[in-house]
Amino acid sequence: MSQSLVSRAGAVARMFRRVCRKRGFVRAMWLGVHELFFDLWNGTRTSLDIPNGSVASPKNYEGHEGSNPLLFEELLRTVSLERGRSVFLDYGAGKGRALLLAAQHGFKKAIGVELSAALCATALRNSSTYRKRHPWSSIEVHCADAATFEVPDEVNVAYFFNPFGPEVMLAAIDRIIESLRRSPREFHVIYLNPRYGELFIRKGFIPVYRQGTEGLILCCGRVDRRSS
Repeated sequence: MSQSLVSRAGAVARMFRRVCRKRGFVRAMWLGVHELFFDLWNGTRTSLDIPNGSVASPKNYEGHEGSNPLLFEELLRTVSLERGRSVFLDYGAGKGRALLLAAQHGFKKAIGVELSAALCATALRNSSTYRKRHPWSSIEVHCADAATFEVPDEVNVAYFFNPFGPEVMLAAIDRIIESLRRSPREFHVIYLNPRYGELFIRKGFIPVYRQGTEGLILCCGRVDRRSS
């Protein structure tokens, strides 16, 4: 068995024990299977371990963990939109797994913003590997600070997997609202492990679906340019 596979299996085992305590054996088993086989199937390296030197900002960094493919799919099914005309923005893109999942699920474009240069480099390698098999996929990775990143006006879905603390989260929400004022449109937020979901609600986003403690979907309609 290769060292890479051993590393992935070990990471999945650690996740399994943690999830099993919170959600039960069967749920943990299904999540673990999807976690283990994602990289094996796609030839990528998006597993739970983090590269040396990847923690760029200890104050705001919450730790990197790739989004589970099963949980991602379950939450995405609750969002009513035409994916082929939608643009996906992943905050704290890490190694790029959510970007690959967005491409896999038919989004027109997937954009990631990640502060860590090491994780950005890994995400770029993973997206390059994925595009060799799926050359029609449109994936961008930006090495930037989410607090100041200007949200492209084509984006209509933002994705968060608890990537940073409340200060950066509030700044990121403000950048989203700025984009909505420039170009009013319906906008969805997919938020896994929604530790700071109330920050979106304070800013006018409406919760439309909650999956226990695992995820939250919020929506914001067209924002008037004159609104405060």
